Amino acid sequence: MSGTEPRPNTLLVDRLTAIAVNNNIEPIIVLNKSDLIDVGELLDIYQKTKFKVIKACGKTGEGVDEIRAALNGKVSAFTGNSGVGKSTILNRINPELGLATNEISQKLGRGKHTTRECTLIKLDDNTYVADTPGFASLEILKQEVILKEDLGYCFPEFEEFFEDCKFYPNCAHVKDKGCAVIQAVEDGIIAKSRHDSYKALYEEVKDVKEWQVK
Repeated sequence: MSGTEPRPNTLLVDRLTAIAVNNNIEPIIVLNKSDLIDVGELLDIYQKTKFKVIKACGKTGEGVDEIRAALNGKVSAFTGNSGVGKSTILNRINPELGLATNEISQKLGRGKHTTRECTLIKLDDNTYVADTPGFASLEILKQEVILKEDLGYCFPEFEEFFEDCKFYPNCAHVKDKGCAVIQAVEDGIIAKSRHDSYKALYEEVKDVKEWQVK
């Protein structure tokens, strides 16, 4: 995600990381465009999660070595909304790639779709990266349904508080009195925006049954 241009969308990032965790994929959050704005607030949010977080700038090269090290020996995917700088960072990692990049649309305030298809890029003999098309909305991601029983586990920083919930294991962690997750949010241990995203995703799936997504 980028700190600006386009504006950061924490619900989008939290949906992506939840989908990743639900599929046993390790999410790594890259906060790009640190040259344009202070990303400290976003760092504070995501450093409270269990995810690796990298402050980066595709233009100056900040964080690129750390990203390269995280990719080494793995098959990874760069994903995020349009214009956050995925291709720019990949060009920094390997200038020979020459991936097309584009400027932010000033009229729309969001990125243009520079990457049109998913491309698997070989960085070395055992390192591959998929550069994926960006998206301007969440609709495409809503096709991936996470059942309400599984959703809390897709926010790993919640898990250590589950057994302290008054209604464990049946606590929804939304507004239940005596919920230890909600208390952790109030205490600043869990970021409020993360809990807000959880509640938004929970609202989408609260009435979905397992047989409906098989």
